[in-house]
Amino acid sequence: MAKCPHLGNLNPFKMRFRTFWLSGLCIFFTLAIGCGGGGGGSEDPGADLTQVPPPSNAPGNAQSGSGGASDTPTDTSGSLQTVQPGDYARVSTTPSCPLVAGSEAAEFKLLFANLDGAPYFDEIVDDAVHNQFQKLAPLKDYTANFAFYRLDLSGADALGCEATGNSSGASFACNDERVHQAILEQCEVDDIHGVIKVVIADTGYGASGGEIIYLGSDSQWPDADTALFNLKNLVVHEVGHNFGLADLYDGGTNTDGSPVTGWPSELSREWGNLDGPGCEKWCNSYKPASEYTLSASAACNTFDSRDACVSHNRSESGECKTDDGGTVSCCTWSEDAEDEYFGSQCTPAWGTEDIGLDCMEGAGCYYGGAYGNNSWRPVKSWPDSIMYGAGQSEAFDSVSQQALSEVIRCCGSSDDSTASCASFREEYVAFMKDSQPYKDRLGSCGFN
Repeated sequence: MAKCPHLGNLNPFKMRFRTFWLSGLCIFFTLAIGCGGGGGGSEDPGADLTQVPPPSNAPGNAQSGSGGASDTPTDTSGSLQTVQPGDYARVSTTPSCPLVAGSEAAEFKLLFANLDGAPYFDEIVDDAVHNQFQKLAPLKDYTANFAFYRLDLSGADALGCEATGNSSGASFACNDERVHQAILEQCEVDDIHGVIKVVIADTGYGASGGEIIYLGSDSQWPDADTALFNLKNLVVHEVGHNFGLADLYDGGTNTDGSPVTGWPSELSREWGNLDGPGCEKWCNSYKPASEYTLSASAACNTFDSRDACVSHNRSESGECKTDDGGTVSCCTWSEDAEDEYFGSQCTPAWGTEDIGLDCMEGAGCYYGGAYGNNSWRPVKSWPDSIMYGAGQSEAFDSVSQQALSEVIRCCGSSDDSTASCASFREEYVAFMKDSQPYKDRLGSCGFN
């Protein structure tokens, strides 16, 4: 039976988040892979802990992905003002907003905000800088392009902070505009949208992406080693969304056999690490649906009735069975349309079979992505990418690495004004305007 954390002695701010977390995140993961709990020490911080995927809010609405207010800058006519090549946001070092790593001249600036004395804040920041940005490919190749600052914030209630949640978990978020104002009272920033903000608070496990990234630490964790184990690679996972990378994990299964509601396929396929059938962004060809025969859910597209489809590999209560790797192996039935690859209303709930041919090294083409829909992802399971399972993976997958490198090169380096980046910048700015709720501006791409 999965272990769920006890409430303990919490302040009112944390109590609201923890109660929501218990009723939402823990219930979901009791069914999926189990809630984290227990201790862990400095020698083996993961001995008694089960990691769960970081819940990142799905885009596709007018709000910021973090749940904060959307405040995309516009001129007086209402049209967006495009940032020009070579124009980067500036942050000046002050006593209350010190530079902790990198140079003020760096193209990308990250501000780490310590909200109301978050536990293990210094260790989390140090780990993010030195063990994530400076050690993980491709970020380690661009250390000169990143600068990191820290500051203290206080008054969660005044900042409009409250619990947030979705089908894949719960976390917290604040009013983005209020947080921006609080930051500007301490930091000299010429364009607050041009920097990446990470707010850390004592709220229990959880994270959400957006114009501001919100990350939960937990004062009930026994030591910093446990905190860093639970939050392993979570900062770069969330920052990856700012750079146009989607979540690769699914959002569970519906017991009635209907598909899990995720991002619309036309939206999800715009992201750098998702695509349509065949994954032409990183594969040159793919095998037909008639050869999709190697996985536990391979029979799904052969069912021509709803009853046959939704009963395959499910218990009487509707729970989906799993394969040897713990991945769901049942089917889902769409009442509205046939899937364009499988040619059927019945499709796998989550694909584990590679259809890609002649693909980028280290990549394939697997059905499902962005919480479960008919987009296709480059890797199979949790250990294969930080964008799939941050705490379970040691690296970004090769497709995500390539996408990150291209954004950094064309939105944050001396190449950003060259002809080689012109078409990329045009396409990426259109993506940010139409499909990217996480960020209005990144380096010299986007809007000011």
